[in-house]
Amino acid sequence: MATPITEEANPITRNIDVASSAEIVSLLQKCDSEIFNGWQDYQGLYHPETLKTIECISQEVTSILQAPDSGLIVLSGCGTSGRLAFVTARTFNRKQEKAGKHPCFKYLIAGHDKALFTSQEAPEDDPAVGIQMLREACMGKTKVLYIGITCGLSAPYVAGQLHYCMQNPDVITPVLLGFNPVNLARNIEIEHWNRTFLQVAEQVQEMSKKGKGFILNPVVGPEPITGSSRMKSGSATKILLEAILVSAYNSLLDPAELRNTQAYLETYRITCDHVYSESEAVSRLVQLAGNSLNNGGSIHYLGWDSIGVMALIDASECPPTYGASLDDIRGFIEGGYSLLSNTEGDIQNLGKHFKISMQTFESDILPHLTESDLVILCHSEGPVSVSSELWSSKCKKGIITFDADFRKHVNDRFDQTVFLKLPADDIKARAGERAWEHWQPLYKEIATKWVCNAVTTGAHVLKGKVFQNIMVDLKVSNNKLFHRAIGIIQRFSSLTKEDATAVLLRSIYQTDVPTSTQLSSSISSHIERATAMQKVVPCALLSAITKCSIPDALELIDKQPVIRTAISDCIRKVDEGVP
Repeated sequence: MATPITEEANPITRNIDVASSAEIVSLLQKCDSEIFNGWQDYQGLYHPETLKTIECISQEVTSILQAPDSGLIVLSGCGTSGRLAFVTARTFNRKQEKAGKHPCFKYLIAGHDKALFTSQEAPEDDPAVGIQMLREACMGKTKVLYIGITCGLSAPYVAGQLHYCMQNPDVITPVLLGFNPVNLARNIEIEHWNRTFLQVAEQVQEMSKKGKGFILNPVVGPEPITGSSRMKSGSATKILLEAILVSAYNSLLDPAELRNTQAYLETYRITCDHVYSESEAVSRLVQLAGNSLNNGGSIHYLGWDSIGVMALIDASECPPTYGASLDDIRGFIEGGYSLLSNTEGDIQNLGKHFKISMQTFESDILPHLTESDLVILCHSEGPVSVSSELWSSKCKKGIITFDADFRKHVNDRFDQTVFLKLPADDIKARAGERAWEHWQPLYKEIATKWVCNAVTTGAHVLKGKVFQNIMVDLKVSNNKLFHRAIGIIQRFSSLTKEDATAVLLRSIYQTDVPTSTQLSSSISSHIERATAMQKVVPCALLSAITKCSIPDALELIDKQPVIRTAISDCIRKVDEGVP
């Protein structure tokens, strides 16, 4: 079976694991440019069919905006996709409220609001959970537009919701948003269900031919770190959702705006170019972040307004993506849950990692910061209040800001400043005054996302979490990651899928001879055990490459925690015949 494009290794970043911080940022820029330039001969962002689909979905949104009391726009996904659904619904509900209109956007995320901050993998693999959440969201509505986001066309949670939509075509119009061709959708049996994602996607494709559903799946190319869909696919998700919704809002004032999609998409390309024009400053911030992680320190984002929310999300994505601890990178925002405006409200009673207010940072984190820690302020404009203790702390300090005056006022207090000046004139020239006047915060959010993604990705690369451009220290915490782990073992060991699976199971159960009960357990049982474990995939890789025992592999990993170095040393020893 062909590898989905979202899971392929990007040739651009093959040597990112041995790159300097400046080289890392340069490689990320080249990868992000593929969002706009396209990848190979596949249908990309600017393809006529992509533009046409965006415009058709925008028309559906427009009709709901004209009767928001009885209509609903549902944005749904798992992990990064669900978090971006949340950010988008939050933004556009606020716009509705400011206009004195009924909020008509709702986000759904597998695992509910806990998943905004921590990985909640089990619900992602359960189509029944997805169906139930969508059913409850749609109650009492006569017209619903559902946008299911799954970057790799793979999430069972979204598959269940799409299936529910197609069972209720008189009320719900389904949209499948992702970044693989339909034929590369996951064709693996979903546990406790009688369909694969491919079968569901093909059904949506048939409905789209009748004008009763849509598939929006431009190909933006492989991720810079293989499979890390929080990056390019996440950025493309945000761009596409906003292109759809902004076009719909603008068309209420001028119907011709629906045909202005390409010009609006172009404003994001211009913004991306401007972000990377500050690559020198970004790379220095990446180096500070890498130094912190390598020295046993932590990174803390302090944010204001919506760009603070973007930083908060960036922090939440590091544990599932890089196997980071929940304390390695955390985010805090001024206003806490009142600013966040999430469905379940204040959930800090769930544990310390759900405490996101600036007050929590000042009381629980600030007094204990050391010179190994890094604090990054994410600031849009205007005055901010920061505890004076931060300035006297020995920790390193950085800032991402759009406010030139603020930068000048406090510049000498920071070890590194990233000043982002948005290309206002170019945006106006491409998409008109309205795009700049009404939608400025959206450009600031995506710019913040690109910088924060670079910082945390670069930091983990510098820490040695990546081998070539493959993240090998991932958590085996859901069905997708279980199969990705098998693929990683195959890639570097040349084992068959069956043998790679066997090695993975030996690592999960930490024995060279798993019991028959362990071997015959369901994938979900393997995942349940593996989720709480560290170094499962690196241990399996070492065993597969060197043919050593699982106990020996565990000992090797313990002696050399930098995964790239451990694997490279093992490969060299095998090549040289060293026992």
